[in-house]
Amino acid sequence: MDTEELYKILKTYFCFNYDLMRHLKINAFWEYYITENSTNEKDFKLHYFLYKKKENNLVMTKNSPDIKPDLILYFTEKAILDLIKGNPSADEYYSRYREVMNNPKPGIEVDNKVNKPRLKLWQMGYKKWQSDFKF
Repeated sequence: MDTEELYKILKTYFCFNYDLMRHLKINAFWEYYITENSTNEKDFKLHYFLYKKKENNLVMTKNSPDIKPDLILYFTEKAILDLIKGNPSADEYYSRYREVMNNPKPGIEVDNKVNKPRLKLWQMGYKKWQSDFKF
């Protein structure tokens, strides 16, 4: 898929599913890397950022908003498209994410990196978020 088309599809899903960041405080910030076939690839097809600007306003951009990301997320293109197929609720999205994380298949991989100390993340609402979404 063309990079701009992929970005448009992802933006349509992520910007309108506020529950993906439910319980998190304003300025919760995630960085995404999308690859073609494996999360181990060095070249990325798409690199973008998602952050909580207001309570019901998630912003997705290719330009870093100069905030250190809380999480860095890695997806293969097929994995992220499968996760958002059918415009699932946040609960279903995270259920699918856990399934892919625990059972990767060739070309369908996810990975993540926590990028801030646990205490700082808990202060931002991640403890409740983790409990709610079973992470």
